[in-house]
Amino acid sequence: MTPEQVDIYRKASETGAISDEMNPLYLFSITHTHLLIRILSGELDARVLAGMELNRRNHELGKDFPADGIQKKAVQKKTVGKSKGRKL
Repeated sequence: MTPEQVDIYRKASETGAISDEMNPLYLFSITHTHLLIRILSGELDARVLAGMELNRRNHELGKDFPADGIQKKAVQKKTVGKSKGRKL
């Protein structure tokens, strides 16, 4: 965010022109410090977390993010055939 944007959102908050839940300045106001540290250190990716939440809300922008946070591995099918030493 630019300093100008911060100023705009501060003024909008003071005048009531924007609700707190829509104000990006308050996005992390209730987030635990430990989680903020993990985001800043790169251990957690806030963009991925936002995408997962949008997926759970059935929003178009979240379609490429797994709602449960787990990438599904391609299922490998077992084939039955003659091969040495292979047990199925």
